[in-house]
Amino acid sequence: MDNIGVQSGKPTFIEEISQCQDKTTLFGHSVNVVGRLTVHDVGTCLAKLSDSQSKSEICIDTSLIEPFEARFGSLFNMIGELEVGNQNDIVLKARVVRCVDGLDLSLYRKAIESQRKYLELRNAV
Repeated sequence: MDNIGVQSGKPTFIEEISQCQDKTTLFGHSVNVVGRLTVHDVGTCLAKLSDSQSKSEICIDTSLIEPFEARFGSLFNMIGELEVGNQNDIVLKARVVRCVDGLDLSLYRKAIESQRKYLELRNAV
């Protein structure tokens, strides 16, 4: 029997989503992103997370997580699925949100990159 259920969200950097050449390949993927909250509109259930290192940002559909304590400039970890937005752009429909202020972003990036290398080596055997 197939294990069908909610995906855990693959750790993904915002720039990997925003700089993807063929964004249609990303639709439906479950991802886990971390970024600074720069925009939040409760009325439209839209927000934006940005990555200061790569200067990239991603639009977030917050309809499933409202209300949440949105503090502009705070770091947030969001898990959800990538969908097509109104302007044919890519939007993360968040289903999990948590504030991760205090997270060392450079260490987080190194940890994710190390995990990817390990998984790549393990799966190559």
